[in-house]
Amino acid sequence: MCKKAVFYLCAVFLLFPAIICFPENPLLGENIAVVVNGKKIKKDDVDKRLNMFKDADVETYNAIRQEIIEQLITDILLEDFIDKQGIVVTPMEMSRELLLIKKEIADNEGEADAFLRDMLASIGSNLYDFEKTIKHSLALEKYFKGSLDSQNLKRFFEKNKHFFNGEAVRVSHIFIDTKKFNSGDMVEKVAQLINTLKSELDKGSDFEELAREYSDCPSASKGGDLGFIQRRGGTYDEPFLSTAFSLRIGKVSEPVKSEYGYHLIKVTGKKEGVAVNFEDVIDDVRSTMLDEEILGLLKRLRSEAKIEIIQ
Repeated sequence: MCKKAVFYLCAVFLLFPAIICFPENPLLGENIAVVVNGKKIKKDDVDKRLNMFKDADVETYNAIRQEIIEQLITDILLEDFIDKQGIVVTPMEMSRELLLIKKEIADNEGEADAFLRDMLASIGSNLYDFEKTIKHSLALEKYFKGSLDSQNLKRFFEKNKHFFNGEAVRVSHIFIDTKKFNSGDMVEKVAQLINTLKSELDKGSDFEELAREYSDCPSASKGGDLGFIQRRGGTYDEPFLSTAFSLRIGKVSEPVKSEYGYHLIKVTGKKEGVAVNFEDVIDDVRSTMLDEEILGLLKRLRSEAKIEIIQ
């Protein structure tokens, strides 16, 4: 199975920042955080995952809380979909997949169980949730197996050769997060800030210094440097990627609005792509196409769902 799909499902809640709130709901005051298609998510379940972030500042804490809620919503939507489709993931399939993941971790990081436990704890998760994510990924791979035949894969490759030719750009960015703000006025202030920073850069201010001071991305400590990125992978959305790959080395973009906030993007290096044959990259083609199929399904499930955020 494609490990990228597992990671993609772990992070997918970041793709759905918009939630609907009903503050006057009669369930307010009960131990209910969210109702998803009639199924309740307990406030205690959210708080348990939030516990390790209790020392974070208010804005960060609230942003993480929303992300946790989004992940729990996604879990319910996927569980319901998988059950309705009658897709079964056997214990043997789960065990085999876990062994593969642990072997991959051991080859790169050393002792697998401890690394996995610490990694999951660092994001407020645990092995139970991780295994659920693996189950979802295996089930969705089964669901989409028919659409990933050689003919469709070849068609996808021909349409998206630039995904697989090794083309990459080295990118730095200054990122101002808007997900942590509920107020339209605050989002407008963020837009004003990013425009002010662009003006400062146009006047000759140092990009790395401004990134360290203002960026909300962990890359701020490295002056905004994200390293080399490719067009595929699910980490960056289309406005970010199209801007990054269109810039000349040394140039800074105008403010870019993504699903996460505002970016100022600077390209500091490029790797040119090379011609590739379909047969040489078929595994990458399959995993990339699978990720896109999963993304489309998740967007559809989310748009059709009735979701109430209680508290």
